[in-house]
Amino acid sequence: MTCQDCSPPRLSFGEFGRRLRQTARLMVGQPDYENYVAHSAKLHPDLIPMTRTEFFRNREDRRFGGGTDTGGFRCC
Repeated sequence: MTCQDCSPPRLSFGEFGRRLRQTARLMVGQPDYENYVAHSAKLHPDLIPMTRTEFFRNREDRRFGGGTDTGGFRCC
């Protein structure tokens, strides 16, 4: 017997898949685009959010240095 108040809510298959993808992206350092859009709409309604492609490139540049000489990842 389990307590309904203490047990975690059951997720639908679709919601489970969405959370699994979000977790996988975060594990490799790629934030969730949908969360970015929601954040942008809530806190920066006057700005146009980046497209998914722009967002991905921006995050990669921030993480790996974006080809600049001011830091970031370099293999050689």
